[in-house]
Amino acid sequence: MDLASGHPGRPFQLLFKGNSIKFNGWTKVASFAFKDNLHEGMLTAVTCIVDSGDGPLTTRWLKDGQILWKKKGIGRHCYVRARRSKGRLLPLNQRQRVYPNGTLVIEGVQPRVDDGRYSCEVTSNQGIPVSRSFRILVRTGPKVASFAFKDNLHEGMLTAVTCIVDSGDGPLTTRWLKDGQILLEEELDATVMYAQEGRVSTLTIKELAYKHNGNYTCVTTNDVATGSFSAILTVKVPPRWVLEPSDIIAISGRPAKISCQADGVPHPHIRWKKATGGDKYYPSAMANNGVGMGLSTVVKLTVHSAPQFHFKFKVLGARRGERTLIDCTSFGNKPMSFIWRKQGIVIDPSIEPRYKLVDEELVDGDRTTLIIEKAERKDSALFTCTAINDYGEDSMNIQLTVQDIPDAPQNLEVHDISSRNVRLTWNKPFDGNSPILQYTVMWRQINGEVVGGPISVPGTETTLTVRGLRPKTRYFFRVKCQNSLGESQFGAEVAATTLEEPPRHAPEEVRAITLSSRAINVTWKAPIEDSDDSIEGYYVGYKLYGSSDTFTFKPVESIKGRTQYFIVTNLNRFTEYSVVVQAFNSRGAGPPSEEVMARTLEFAPIAPDKRMLLTVNKTTVTVNLNSWHNGGCPISFFVIQYKPSGHHEWTLVSNNIIPEQQTITITDLTPGAWYSLLMTARNDAGSTDAEYVFATLTLTGEYPPRPSEVSDVNGAFYRHLTITVPVVSSTIVLVAVLCVVCIITRRRTSSRNPRVPDGTDNREPVKPDGMPLSVTYDSSQEPTYYPSPYATSSAPGFSREHCVQSSHQQQNMGTFGSGRCGYAYDIPYPQRREEKFEGNYESSIVYLPAYHRTGSQLRNHQEQAIYEIPDLGRRKQDSSISWRETGDGNSSIDSDDNEDDLILSSKDRMYREEARESETECDRLWKNFECSQYEESKRWSSDRERVVLT
Repeated sequence: MDLASGHPGRPFQLLFKGNSIKFNGWTKVASFAFKDNLHEGMLTAVTCIVDSGDGPLTTRWLKDGQILWKKKGIGRHCYVRARRSKGRLLPLNQRQRVYPNGTLVIEGVQPRVDDGRYSCEVTSNQGIPVSRSFRILVRTGPKVASFAFKDNLHEGMLTAVTCIVDSGDGPLTTRWLKDGQILLEEELDATVMYAQEGRVSTLTIKELAYKHNGNYTCVTTNDVATGSFSAILTVKVPPRWVLEPSDIIAISGRPAKISCQADGVPHPHIRWKKATGGDKYYPSAMANNGVGMGLSTVVKLTVHSAPQFHFKFKVLGARRGERTLIDCTSFGNKPMSFIWRKQGIVIDPSIEPRYKLVDEELVDGDRTTLIIEKAERKDSALFTCTAINDYGEDSMNIQLTVQDIPDAPQNLEVHDISSRNVRLTWNKPFDGNSPILQYTVMWRQINGEVVGGPISVPGTETTLTVRGLRPKTRYFFRVKCQNSLGESQFGAEVAATTLEEPPRHAPEEVRAITLSSRAINVTWKAPIEDSDDSIEGYYVGYKLYGSSDTFTFKPVESIKGRTQYFIVTNLNRFTEYSVVVQAFNSRGAGPPSEEVMARTLEFAPIAPDKRMLLTVNKTTVTVNLNSWHNGGCPISFFVIQYKPSGHHEWTLVSNNIIPEQQTITITDLTPGAWYSLLMTARNDAGSTDAEYVFATLTLTGEYPPRPSEVSDVNGAFYRHLTITVPVVSSTIVLVAVLCVVCIITRRRTSSRNPRVPDGTDNREPVKPDGMPLSVTYDSSQEPTYYPSPYATSSAPGFSREHCVQSSHQQQNMGTFGSGRCGYAYDIPYPQRREEKFEGNYESSIVYLPAYHRTGSQLRNHQEQAIYEIPDLGRRKQDSSISWRETGDGNSSIDSDDNEDDLILSSKDRMYREEARESETECDRLWKNFECSQYEESKRWSSDRERVVLT
């Protein structure tokens, strides 16, 4: 290629996309060329590059001097053109494309069409062209025409085939291949001949044989490509044995192999035929491929039989204790022997005498029998019978299952214990090799009796919830099971105690009885459905009748027996209350009973003014009973006592004065003397004590001076020191001497009267004789009593230090109406206690029975007025409490049965089992004994009163 020449010019600038590019000097086009080995149909491209030179430039392509394409290139004055030598511009057709960057692309290059000389020409601004030229030559590869061998060729025949290369540029090289390998003419006895510069090649085989079968290929090559064509030569060959079968000996039941292999073209098919004769077989093998007559061979097969069992496994069942036979029959060549195994261990009848073996010959085999006398549970095992002869051995397995009744269920446990239900679980026991049909559950209480069951549970389950039990009860549960052979024993018992539950039923026959204005007695009966031990106590609730307030509950401990009671105190007067009762225990309270209503009474009697109550003259005082206000409840009775001023003895007028008497007159009083009158009024709401101080008129009809005025006149004498000091000193000495004498006397008395081992005094009780029922009363002690019949607290200032206590069986027969200690009808159930006190007696407690005196006797002894007890029949029948005189010493009625208690109405008797001396009476009696001496008490024995010392 030639380089274009040009003339130097002045430098110039080319603006391209805003950038300034300078070109100076000669224009120079870089060399280029098309790819080598271009073939028809290929795509090729070439690029023309201007290495240097002054711009602007114009570029164009030419082919054989003809312009291929023209377009502005870089800058305004840059052109690209393509020409051929004849001056035609490219592209000439659609397969040719020229790009602005100087690239020429020819698609699908064709021989003779695209062959020629191509030039790239660049023209500068001065019009001086610079170009490069090159030539394109398109070559084609060889193409082999198809060929084939003749059909139905056999061994010994001649065959030939010709390979022709019908197109392609030379020079050519041709060769033959067989099955992909270069064909060797000497090995195949074949000839190859070439002609027309290798464009024609002929393969000739003079005598066809089996070895000539295969794939023949003719391959032709030039400098551009390689062409080839293949054809298959098939030479038909009759079958022939590659491995001919021979006679063999086989064992029955085992595989036998007869080897047989044949070859031929086409490949032969081999078939077997069978012929029998005794214990010998004569199979024949035949090979055929449709060429010739085929092949056939007979083989002799001799078969010997090893021991063989028709069944390899069976299951036998037996019952425990029964005789069991296990047999197995084997078929095969004789002689034959047998071996028995149990769980893999050989059975030796000499070691296990219960086992016995019996063998028996059959026509086509032998039989052996294993006999087990009295099968046991341990005989449940896998037995193996093995038969052996000269040609082999075979085995049969027999699973023997000895069935028995099941074992007892184990691990019985109790879960989810509630008050009436428990859930039992247990482990499935050994089923005796027979499915468990059911479980049976039974239970008992601690006394041993069966109280529950039987309950059956399916054999597939091992749990049961027992329902309907009693709360807080200890039970013993046990389980047994059953299969088709029988029942098992019961398993070990398990004990469980059900939980306690709240009482389920409400108390029955609830009643509320009004006792006073502050108390209501509530009675009820325990529900029959709930046992006694399930109820620990009761809640007694009360509230105002019709109120929306909640109940106020008081706990009450349950007592023996079905009937229960409780006294509700500290209530409002004349108020209606609703009362309910509900049982409870440690688990909670049960349902409440139906509400009952009760109304408290109004007020206790109201004491009148002394001026309205008492009418006094010289020797009598009249008590106006009508002056008392009943407080809304009728007064049941009055108690009246009196005493002279300065005395401590109370004289009982009567302890059961009914209001219908209207007035009571006390006679035989001393004129001009001061007296104290203690009066007690009782109604259903309570009792009221009132003490009045009055004076009788003098003989002249005047009121006497008060005792305080008399004491003031004599007081100056005691204030004189000359008299007071000697008197006090003498008194102290006298008291000291008396104390010493008392101590000595007491020690002597103790030595003369020894006690029995239980601590009681063995002396005879002292019987008082003619002792008046009066004692010295300490006026400094405050009146003390219980404010209501069933009060639970005492009034202020009360002291029991010297109060005489009564036994459970004895009743109070002291005077009624004392304001100091209360009365028998006022005392509910205070706690009894024994208190030691100092005295002339060795007993710490004095029991005083009733003093039975008629009214005349008392009048003669004390010169006091006595009033007969009015007829109680006049009392209202609906009174809540009735009283009767029982011989208290001031009554004009003697008691025939010597009964020393108060007779209560039927509804009150249940609340009071004993009456006790009132505190005032106890105090009065003790003062009397404290002041009297032991020797003087002997005179009391003539009377019917008696003092029992314990």
